[in-house]
Amino acid sequence: MSLFGRQRQHPGWVALAPGHGIARLACVESRSGRPPRLLWVAEQDFADAAAGLRALKSGRELHQRRIVAVLERGQYQVVTMEAPDVPRADWKDATRWLLQERVDFPVDTAALDVLEIPADAAQRRKPGLIAVAAPRAQLQPLVLQASQAGTPFAAIDVAETALRNISGLLEEPGRGQALLHVGESHSSLVVTAGGELLLSRQMDANLASLTHADPDLRQQAFERTSLELQRTLDGFERSFTHVSLSRVLVAPGQLLEDFMAYVRELLYVPVQALELGQALDLAAAPELVADPLQLAQYLVAIGACLRGEEA
Repeated sequence: MSLFGRQRQHPGWVALAPGHGIARLACVESRSGRPPRLLWVAEQDFADAAAGLRALKSGRELHQRRIVAVLERGQYQVVTMEAPDVPRADWKDATRWLLQERVDFPVDTAALDVLEIPADAAQRRKPGLIAVAAPRAQLQPLVLQASQAGTPFAAIDVAETALRNISGLLEEPGRGQALLHVGESHSSLVVTAGGELLLSRQMDANLASLTHADPDLRQQAFERTSLELQRTLDGFERSFTHVSLSRVLVAPGQLLEDFMAYVRELLYVPVQALELGQALDLAAAPELVADPLQLAQYLVAIGACLRGEEA
């Protein structure tokens, strides 16, 4: 969601993804005709956001790059709905009115963006949309702190669209694809086709539960998560009959081999570990290639950088 504009100084984007007092950053440069290149990743204490931004400005010269901030899970809401019966240019205004009964904050002053869900032309159904809304109370402090630190944001993003960008890099032509990102506090599932986000889901399963040392607790987490995943993909298949799902990618796959083996017995599509190096030049960050956990921790930040030079 490009909500705040500033002039470009260096090519590429820096994404800042805060969470639990830590911000993870990535810098990615898009290259015409070649895979995007990851330039660097970094971790910053973000318990005091203003101090963290000042430290990053001097240490990483953030004031010389375009920065996209990724909102934390509780700072926004995602709502899927039918597109309003108005011209496409008026969707945002109409959606703001429709959201009044569906979110728990005032929408008249909220930041809002809408993503079109491509419809099957043969079915002649109305297109759907995904609305992403963030209340002013959640946005204002971070935006103000960034401006005061001399590192104003050029854009605001969310995990769902950042992961969409990752999935879009690895899609098979003409097929849909799911990406399950298992994080430290929760998991995010996105389904994409043609680089577009068709479905997103937040799940309570986290890396600790799916890799628990106690086999009984681990098995319970497998069962809960796989059932939710199965039901979500079954619902997707019913709603998007024109999209053939090719596979489910999992990150950090190498740490979740047992979980993936369990899920493979339940799903009708292949389940594979995410191999980001197939679509992104990671030569500048060999530590991420060697450690799938680190790569998964930076995945949202990397995805938020994949915005193109004119985004």
